[in-house]
Amino acid sequence: MSNDARERILTACEQTIARSGIRGFRMHDVASAAGVSIGLLAYHFGDRNGLLQAALDHVTERAEDRARRSPEPATASARLSALLSSEFGAEPEVRAGSTAWNELRALAVFEPAQAVAVARSTATWQQTVQQLVAEAVRDRGSDLDPAATALILTALVEGLSGRWLTGQLTAEEAQECVSAALRGLGL
Repeated sequence: MSNDARERILTACEQTIARSGIRGFRMHDVASAAGVSIGLLAYHFGDRNGLLQAALDHVTERAEDRARRSPEPATASARLSALLSSEFGAEPEVRAGSTAWNELRALAVFEPAQAVAVARSTATWQQTVQQLVAEAVRDRGSDLDPAATALILTALVEGLSGRWLTGQLTAEEAQECVSAALRGLGL
């Protein structure tokens, strides 16, 4: 499958979840939105769980890509702030990805296959954050534990994401909360 077809499918999957929620999720709707056959989805992703796992990984990859696309911040602390703040924005792809992530995280409470996928995707994202925290700690001579700090920061972003999606916070307020947390940690 071409990268373009894969991107269309995973984007359609995120948009389908964002529009209908996980309860309204149908592979047929994803195939139709992506302009591919249902058989192609089954061939490349196996089943519903395989497609949902790939969508989770895609959301994580896109967040990292958004942070990389921003003007290259000079410090590890600035790169960390850009990565965490990229989770909130006006772009439809940001909202769709965040909605899909939250829906799939909620599904993981009830479906063990999704719990494994969410844990894997979370670990990947948390590792990226941990690496940036470790760089920032070295730059600043701090004694913060990078692993514990990454856990705190990723959990904060997940919580803020839920509040942002439900209209309790604006994207700007969520980003300011991230900045305040980083300042409070000395990062």
